[in-house]
Amino acid sequence: MTQEHSTKWWAVFICIAFIEAVLLSLLISRQPTPLLFVAIIAIAFLLFLIPQLDEVISLTFDRGKLDSKITSIGKKVATTKSRTDKLVLLSMSKAMYEHLKKFSAGNFGPYEMSDVLERELYHLKDTGYIEVGRVRDIPYQANNLSDYVKITDYGKQFIELRKSIEEENKG
Repeated sequence: MTQEHSTKWWAVFICIAFIEAVLLSLLISRQPTPLLFVAIIAIAFLLFLIPQLDEVISLTFDRGKLDSKITSIGKKVATTKSRTDKLVLLSMSKAMYEHLKKFSAGNFGPYEMSDVLERELYHLKDTGYIEVGRVRDIPYQANNLSDYVKITDYGKQFIELRKSIEEENKG
């Protein structure tokens, strides 16, 4: 704000303070009325707001700067979302994700326990995406691994999140 505006606001502030003092002296010297109370409260409220008026006025005149700042923040949010989406996609291999989807369907199908499958099961269990008693207690070979492994709510949420990210990236 310019010096001229600042001087004007101080003049207004002093006038309102003087009116407040007159109203307070009227309150003390004679019978108080509800209208007098309302006037005193209104003036006190104005005294509180006057110091902030410069900021309100500068905000309305600097709308272009505000729009620029909002655009800048929007770009930062978009960049953060992109990085977060990438992090979700890279947090699990495609093969492990496909296994998790099979558990979600409830029909993993026939399997043979390999070192890779065992490591995946431990990882999915440790991250809370599947429930399984002990991975070592699972038979080496059977018709359906889903008989021994169940997906958790977190696992289902991960699948939904990854699906939505993959769909957004395609479109």
